[in-house]
Amino acid sequence: MAEQQRPPQGDIPQEHYRRGNRFFERRAWDQALAEWRRATALWHPGAGAGGAARARRRLLPGVVLFALTVLLIYQLVFVLFPRDDFTIVLAGFPGQRQMSWWERFLDTGRPQASRPGQRLGIREWWEQWRRTFGRREGDRRNAPGLGRPSIDERWAELLRRYGRWGPLQRHELDYSVIAGHGLTRQGDYDAAVEVLQRGIARTSDPKKLGDLYQELANAHYYRGYRLQPDGLAVYDLKLVKKAAEAYEESLAHDPRLIAYGNLGWMYFLLADYRKAEDFSRRALTYNPNLHYVRLNLGLVYLVQERTHEAFEAYREVINANPPDEVYLGGINDLREVERDNPGRYPFAHLMIGLLSLKKGEFEVARRALERFRSDARVTSTWRDLAGRLLESLGRLERER
Repeated sequence: MAEQQRPPQGDIPQEHYRRGNRFFERRAWDQALAEWRRATALWHPGAGAGGAARARRRLLPGVVLFALTVLLIYQLVFVLFPRDDFTIVLAGFPGQRQMSWWERFLDTGRPQASRPGQRLGIREWWEQWRRTFGRREGDRRNAPGLGRPSIDERWAELLRRYGRWGPLQRHELDYSVIAGHGLTRQGDYDAAVEVLQRGIARTSDPKKLGDLYQELANAHYYRGYRLQPDGLAVYDLKLVKKAAEAYEESLAHDPRLIAYGNLGWMYFLLADYRKAEDFSRRALTYNPNLHYVRLNLGLVYLVQERTHEAFEAYREVINANPPDEVYLGGINDLREVERDNPGRYPFAHLMIGLLSLKKGEFEVARRALERFRSDARVTSTWRDLAGRLLESLGRLERER
């Protein structure tokens, strides 16, 4: 057989392509595919044998360049946005929660944003992502009593339907919970208690009883609550005890998150610190973002002189950057402790200083920190912390 003449080098891919077409027409699929692959390999050498490896080698410099760019940007964060003195003072102090390696990697030491318009650091964006998409959302969904219509909405609907005193003009009080809540808001506590107790006597439905006892607890509590001209409150402990008993009944019939949190506060006022801690911890198990409950827990630790645990509870609230009214509530609770027990709990002044510093009330913070630092009972470790906070405060004042 005579030797066939080979086509020029430039025509080799087209030859394999044409052969593939002929095989395809004869339905020889495997041969057609093999020929087309040969043609493709000759046209695009990277697509043949070893092409994937060559592609990976070409990709590697790009990956390295991207990683170096990310590290450079991360380093620039430290240079352009120096670490905040207040954060440095609190970081690493006894009682601080240990951060994961990922949190340590993201931690720039920049102050967290607490007001609109304040810029967020990398760590803060990460924390926001965790709060939005992490496990805590599931905790909220599983918390007892969440998702039900608010009492305020039902009271407003009642007023629209019947007028201001509509339910009280009816023999059958179909809206006992709403009427009791509205009367409590009006300050008519005797009428509220009467309406709610009548509702309790005529129903056996557990959910209705849970609502009725909860509103009865509120009526007792607010009847014994008196706000003073200095912004602090005094409490009638007999009525606080009645409120706690009603909340316990509410939990027995229909557990709900608000009852756990409020019982923690009421048992604190009653100086039953074991129950106060237990109910506060239960509330935080269902929702770790209840700042008022964590502040209450800090008070429970503080009056038992469990200072490191108290510091950790307050630090958790500070790091969460809640609204200013949360700080104000915590400060007023501490002031009430100091008012009722003058000079007994010097640690209260340190926490007033911390919360006031975070709130931006520098003069209040300075007075509280200096008073804490000058107390002879304060150990050197805590005194050094107060000194560093005062130095940080001075720098913040100069930057204003």
